[in-house]
Amino acid sequence: MRAIFAVLVIANLLLLSLRWISPSQMEGPAQSRAPSFQGAASLRLLNEAEGGALTASVGRQSGRSSSRSRPSEGSRPLCEWLGPFASPAEADALQQRLGALDVSADRRALEVSDGLGYWVHLPPELSQRAALQKLHELQAKDIDSYVIPRGELENGISFGMFSREPLATARRDELVAMGYDANIHEIERTHREIWLAMPVRDAEALSESLWEELLATAPELGRRQNFCSGVASE
Repeated sequence: MRAIFAVLVIANLLLLSLRWISPSQMEGPAQSRAPSFQGAASLRLLNEAEGGALTASVGRQSGRSSSRSRPSEGSRPLCEWLGPFASPAEADALQQRLGALDVSADRRALEVSDGLGYWVHLPPELSQRAALQKLHELQAKDIDSYVIPRGELENGISFGMFSREPLATARRDELVAMGYDANIHEIERTHREIWLAMPVRDAEALSESLWEELLATAPELGRRQNFCSGVASE
């Protein structure tokens, strides 16, 4: 009986000890895993945040690069201008040779500025008859002059066009001293030139040696870049 009682006591003690020991063993791994889980979660979110910031930074940098390399939308196209030609036939001949090389060229007739001209004249008369009478009077005094046939100074008397203002002023002063109310009218002087215009990319596709061969028979021709709708000579 004593042995059985002792066995029961020992069994009860073992069961009691298991009840106290098991909860601590179960809570231990849970507490040790919790920091690891929280730490992993924090690292993952930090990586995502850093990755998002890096992507945004690269996006902004690439955006700046592309904006620097992209041409402005309002830029005007450039052309290679070749000329001036002495005649339309010469321009057409070279235009055909360029076409055979897949270079598209357009013939253009341009009004090129020669600067200001200074026109010495008398004010317009009321009629052509009155202008002719004034002309006969001037020519009788050996004053070189002619009637202006059209324009805003129609029926006026011209004493010539001068390229330099001092020359025009001197001529006007001579006429004023002779009793004539001469004036100076400034006008824009131009002349017409024939040029070929082609896209810059087409012109640059030809080597310099090929250009020399093309222009061997016309060394007086010039090449320059300007806006496609502008004037080649400035």
